[in-house]
Amino acid sequence: MNQDSIRISHPQPVKIREVRTKGSFDLKEGKLRGYSESLDTPGIGILTLALAEGSSFNQIKLHTSDPQASFFPDTFRFEVSLDGKVWEPILQETGFRRSNRKFGQWNFSLVRANYLKFVSKVSEKEGGKWKVAIADLEVGISGIVQVEVSSEQDRLWVKENLIDERPEYGWASRESGQPKEEFFLVDLGSISRVNELRLLSPKNIPTHFPEVFTVYCSEDDLTWNQLLEENQFLSEPGVWYQWRFLPTNIRFLKFVSRPVKAAGQEKYSTRIVEVELYASPYLSDLTQKPTAEPLPYATVLRSGLVRLAVDGETSEGAAVQANDRRLRDSSTEYKGIVELASDGEEKEGVVVQGSDRRLKHATETSFGLTRLAMNAEARAGRVVQGNDDRLKLSTTQSPGIVELAENGETKEGVAVQGNDDRLKHATFERFGLVQLSPPGEASPGKVITSDDPRLRAATTQSPGVLRFAASGEEAAEAAIQGNDKRLKMATAQSFGIVQLARSGENKEGVVVQGNDERLRQAGTEYPGIVSIAPKGKSIPNHVVSSDDPRLSDDRDPKPHSHEYAPIEHDFNSHSGFLRLKGSVEASYLNISPPPENNGIVYARNESEKGSGIVGSGRNIGVLAYGEKFGARGDSSSGDRESAGVLGLAKRGFGGWFHSRSGYAVYASGKGIPPLNETGSGKAVLAEGESDFIGTVYMQTGNGIDCIARFFPVQSSDVIGEGDWLVMGEDGRLHKSKNPNATNVVGVAVKSAALVLGERPHVEGQWLVAISGVVHACVDAQSHPIHPGDLLVAGLTGGHAVKVASENLKPGALVGKALGPQKTGRGLVPVLLSCG
Repeated sequence: MNQDSIRISHPQPVKIREVRTKGSFDLKEGKLRGYSESLDTPGIGILTLALAEGSSFNQIKLHTSDPQASFFPDTFRFEVSLDGKVWEPILQETGFRRSNRKFGQWNFSLVRANYLKFVSKVSEKEGGKWKVAIADLEVGISGIVQVEVSSEQDRLWVKENLIDERPEYGWASRESGQPKEEFFLVDLGSISRVNELRLLSPKNIPTHFPEVFTVYCSEDDLTWNQLLEENQFLSEPGVWYQWRFLPTNIRFLKFVSRPVKAAGQEKYSTRIVEVELYASPYLSDLTQKPTAEPLPYATVLRSGLVRLAVDGETSEGAAVQANDRRLRDSSTEYKGIVELASDGEEKEGVVVQGSDRRLKHATETSFGLTRLAMNAEARAGRVVQGNDDRLKLSTTQSPGIVELAENGETKEGVAVQGNDDRLKHATFERFGLVQLSPPGEASPGKVITSDDPRLRAATTQSPGVLRFAASGEEAAEAAIQGNDKRLKMATAQSFGIVQLARSGENKEGVVVQGNDERLRQAGTEYPGIVSIAPKGKSIPNHVVSSDDPRLSDDRDPKPHSHEYAPIEHDFNSHSGFLRLKGSVEASYLNISPPPENNGIVYARNESEKGSGIVGSGRNIGVLAYGEKFGARGDSSSGDRESAGVLGLAKRGFGGWFHSRSGYAVYASGKGIPPLNETGSGKAVLAEGESDFIGTVYMQTGNGIDCIARFFPVQSSDVIGEGDWLVMGEDGRLHKSKNPNATNVVGVAVKSAALVLGERPHVEGQWLVAISGVVHACVDAQSHPIHPGDLLVAGLTGGHAVKVASENLKPGALVGKALGPQKTGRGLVPVLLSCG
């Protein structure tokens, strides 16, 4: 056997003996089961595989796993080398992950190399690191990927046996009474430099191994060339036969048997047990050894006249092959040049087929490009037909676009005609748009003409719009003129608007002047508004002045040593009431012990357990009243259990609050501005069961009135306020990306009216609204959104789109729009109804 020839007809993995990378990997029994690498900044990940010495291969397989799918590289390249120093690129992919592929397989011409390198672009972030990850990477020989035969004898001699490496059974054509041409055709999956064919004959006698046959080869299954021919080949049972030839670019090989009619032979059949093909790897560039001649054909690895593109490759300068998936017939399941849309499908990037129901003729009962309205139908989204009654000529008996009114008709919804009497010139006798009023007539509904005497200039003798009153005249319906005597300046002798009183005058109907003696300052000698009595004198109708000796208490204070009670005595020995009144001004602003002169009563208990003041009563123990605050309690302790005011009860309430016109309790987390106190932002802590009887109003002040809770989210997703989130298989929320998703949980928000559960104690959690009204992201690029429209998850990440009720998938409804979004993307108020 040629030492440079490698069997390529049968699958054969290539073992990996060593892995070199800065990342982590899992190498088991010569197979790479996983690789990942993290970088501080976006960059390049390098994975180098050291293969067995002199390894040859024509296939690479790359797998991803669901947990690491988001870190699978989008752009990467494979390179080969013999010495690990000089590298040759062989395959490159861009946009791989964006096409939603989880498995990659590349078949190419046989190549020999000692090292294989995987170079990938690291562009996905996890936490503070940039990461790339794959699952399995397999290298080997692909073998024959497909076998076709002209016929099969039975279930024991079938086409699959040609490459199963079992000498007992192979392939046999169906027996026939006459010589019949039979064939088998194999596909290697890629073009290789094939230089040897081997066939194994059956052990049975007769062998039925073909005596006359021709072997053809092709690169594209379109153009075929004859490779070799045998006309009288004699074979022994159970023997391998080989045919060698110059290395030839082959992907498809066809073996055609042409039996010759023989005397006395009743049954004809062709039998071959095993097939093997050998090829030589491309060495011209990698080994730096000269070759006998340049490569005659272009391949996916090296250029001839051109370089052939790998299936689906979009690199510049590479020629697309005839078997490229982009040139296959388009269908609704996969793309060719384009991807065909299913009947009625509105997915972006798909082509509408000619049989699509939207292109058929529209009727009143089914859609085409539009849907026709029935006669006089006023339903939204329907197109009016040319024979619709509303388009016919209008008359007074039947409407068209409008209904014409009879002459003078005032019926609602009818159009006035041009010959209507109401549109002609109005006169005193008949209507036009109005009816004119004769001069001086005051009939309702008639219009005054410009020559009406009521529009002339008014005088005291004859009216115009009004009549002027004579000076001082008090007649009804007469307008006072500017020179009327009643508008002149008033004096004590004559009226103006009013008549002024003389000093001290008590006459009815006159106005007191500012210099009246009754308005001067009062004294004991003369009165002002009042008369002041001399000090100590009691005179009727006189006012006592503030310095009168009768208003002072000049008694000497007596010591508390009188006989009726000792200085120290039981408080129960007192009877009656204690009333104190005074004025103190010491400020009390901070949370600290109050100063002694802040209140009328100050009591301090030096004991650590006693109280300063105790009030006990059958009804109320302590009653406090103030213009602003009735009672105040301070605590400067740092204990969580300390309180400014403590209320205890055996059976009733610990505290009972009431207000006639306001709230019974006001708990502010902002503080008390009059006391210069700034709050912590926390208002109420209620531990244990709580009952609310009556309406509870909760509001955030920013229009987000919802119920929410915290959920863990996928760290690789960039989530913003208003994004729609779905539950993933890992138990974390992800930004929605699939249209009509049924696993939508809610909308990401910054605050909520009511938050369920505990506050988050770790990072990686988002507050998610699950009920109520929120501002959510919507996409109106395809369909405008109006208030009341139903919403489902859209194709744009984290956005919802409008859906018609007849197209609503069970479980896909996420909410109802409360605001409009006519075009583009934005935030609108949405009433949540996820699931």
